[in-house]
Amino acid sequence: MNIFKLPDLGEGLMEVELLEWHVAVGKDVKEDEPLLSVETAKAIVDIPSPVSGKVVRCYGAVGDILHVGDPVVEFDTDETRRSSPQPGSGGEGEPPPAKEEDAGSVVGRVETGSQVLKEETSAGTKAGGAATGVKVSPAVRALARQLEVDLSVVTPSGSGGVISSDDVQRVAKILSEVGALQPLRGVRRAMAQSMTKAAAEVVPVTVCDDADIDAWDENQDVTVRLIRALVMGCRAQPSLNAWYDSHSMGRRLIEKVDVGIALDTGDGLFVPVLRDVGHAEAGELRARINIMKEAVRSRRIPPEELRGNTITLSNFGQFGGRYADPIVLPPTVAILGAGRLRDEVVAVDGQPAVHRIIPLSLTFDHRAVTGGEATRFLAVVMEDLNKSS
Repeated sequence: MNIFKLPDLGEGLMEVELLEWHVAVGKDVKEDEPLLSVETAKAIVDIPSPVSGKVVRCYGAVGDILHVGDPVVEFDTDETRRSSPQPGSGGEGEPPPAKEEDAGSVVGRVETGSQVLKEETSAGTKAGGAATGVKVSPAVRALARQLEVDLSVVTPSGSGGVISSDDVQRVAKILSEVGALQPLRGVRRAMAQSMTKAAAEVVPVTVCDDADIDAWDENQDVTVRLIRALVMGCRAQPSLNAWYDSHSMGRRLIEKVDVGIALDTGDGLFVPVLRDVGHAEAGELRARINIMKEAVRSRRIPPEELRGNTITLSNFGQFGGRYADPIVLPPTVAILGAGRLRDEVVAVDGQPAVHRIIPLSLTFDHRAVTGGEATRFLAVVMEDLNKSS
């Protein structure tokens, strides 16, 4: 048999979510015919068959998380029939050994005994936390499995920090009232992983100010104007258009400005990239933004268009909010956020006047950018936004 394993999809993507099967056991497939659709860190990708043959086994169900190197499909081909390894020879064509069943996970089967065991629970490590040591008897541990209670979230009340059955039942009651756990999938899973990495690595500082846009001509494209102003800021202060390498403690200043545009959807946050915006006219930028939004909505945006930005723009004000602390995602070092436009009374030549104002929030990684560089960047952005066109 020929077992096809999940290939490396590039750019450090080590896991995907199985979204849809296009084949079934017993079906004959041709080389390059789609086998399944998977969701990477925000894009849907069709994986083609590497060979022609009959599908003998499909590994995984819709919703499963697959890792690079995991078996995906087992084929029966003419070549494998000619060179099939002998049973027990350990050849690549043999299916992986079945996992041993965890007897304690069977509902209704309760382990007995009063010996208190100390075990390490790794539930916290999956979310970026450290493993937690718990003290629990086999019977209480079995009860926790029956009630689907994670022992790492239970506060022990017993002597010496031992978790009792009452503790488990208390937590089970609380969890039943708040509803079932919904595992993060697809875009939201990728977003959670990115935010965890940002919180662990970046040293964020945010500065805020207001830009007076009362001189704007009618029908100005807010997003395009923000991109132009951001480019002006990067040219004046190149330190903000950069990547920081935390391992070598160095930064790479980048001449070309590739802006990641934060887009909110019902599935989660996408950050597609507009390449080389410093050499694009306003009309071209608007056309590219519209194409990008449609690709995100249809979930058919290529993975390479979601990577490699040098700085980020978040126009969150279209939904609400005045100021924010936008999150810098490594390896970039800065993100500019624009809040909700408002009319405000300002002093003009000593007299009150009502002007149109756009609030700005700039978060930067203080490991790579100084406060002076960040504030000078913001001043240049505001100066460009003050212009009529």
